[in-house]
Amino acid sequence: MAIRILTAHKPAVANPEALVFAAREGKPFDRHNLSRRQLKATCKKLGVEGVSWHWLRHANATLLDAVGTPLGTVQALLGHSSSEITREVYLHSIPADARKAVEKVEELLNRPKLTQVPENWGKGSSLIQ
Repeated sequence: MAIRILTAHKPAVANPEALVFAAREGKPFDRHNLSRRQLKATCKKLGVEGVSWHWLRHANATLLDAVGTPLGTVQALLGHSSSEITREVYLHSIPADARKAVEKVEELLNRPKLTQVPENWGKGSSLIQ
């Protein structure tokens, strides 16, 4: 899909030195202008506040972790020199995942213990009575 999109974006006159995405003058985009003109404007239309390039970086790392991506892979994708930086700074708990974890512990604590003997033990199956 990316190849199709980039091919459609390709200018008629190919210049091997040209940037794929450039400002009107052919210079690289300025991240501050991009943020102000594109990212913040889009987020405002969507009713989302507090989004920045760095926030998106944290969100990407957290979502990669949530789908089970190995820590080393997340580290490599973010370009970190150590997995500690990735784990301690960029990975955040997702409320739904935290809730599932707490519910699993609750279920473990509330279920019958393996050492408990059912009342009708030894009297035959309760299904056949």
